[in-house]
Amino acid sequence: MPGSHNKAQLPANPTLKEINWYKKQINWGELPPFYHMVASSVSESEGILDHGFDNAVKRLIDPRNWNLDLLGGHVTEMGEIVCEQKPRIALHQSFTDRGFELWAYPYAKDVTVDQFIKDNRFMEFKVWDPHSMKNLIRFNQLHKFIGFYFERGDKADKALILHAHKVAHKIITFLQRELNVVKLDGVTIKDFYQLCEKDSRACSDEIDIAKVMLGEQINKE
Repeated sequence: MPGSHNKAQLPANPTLKEINWYKKQINWGELPPFYHMVASSVSESEGILDHGFDNAVKRLIDPRNWNLDLLGGHVTEMGEIVCEQKPRIALHQSFTDRGFELWAYPYAKDVTVDQFIKDNRFMEFKVWDPHSMKNLIRFNQLHKFIGFYFERGDKADKALILHAHKVAHKIITFLQRELNVVKLDGVTIKDFYQLCEKDSRACSDEIDIAKVMLGEQINKE
């Protein structure tokens, strides 16, 4: 491997741009397709709080779609919407066959809703459309990428996984500030990572025992 690769270092608490740069340095100047797919979806989710384009998170926090009667709200003379309360939502973190996803569910009375509803006096949003408001973020194939990391990944792969966790946490924290998040559950990226890590160690231990049975020497750091 060229000497320039050996000099590449990953800074503490790196940005996604820095992680991508490091990955290129240790991978002959290229981003592997699998890594690039995951990194791109993480980047897209990271930008939803800053970019101007429409997305599910911005639809949730748009007070123009809030039920002002239920939330004690009104429109000021300046056209500003002011509410005594914020709409309630439940957040669920999940690993599906598509990857890691963060879902939102509104409340009608004290029950979460997962279907299209419009102009319901018990709903704290004027319109709830699961197709455009439920799935807040998705990190494509992150579950497979985490598994890949424990098989033959590198330092950049781990940094990308940790960064994905930070992005998800940042968005959840933002929603907790902007809305009334009543419930937060599911499987976090950290949970899934630690589960895979445990399975990886168990597999390694099984291999070591097999080697002992075959009379081989175990060499662990």
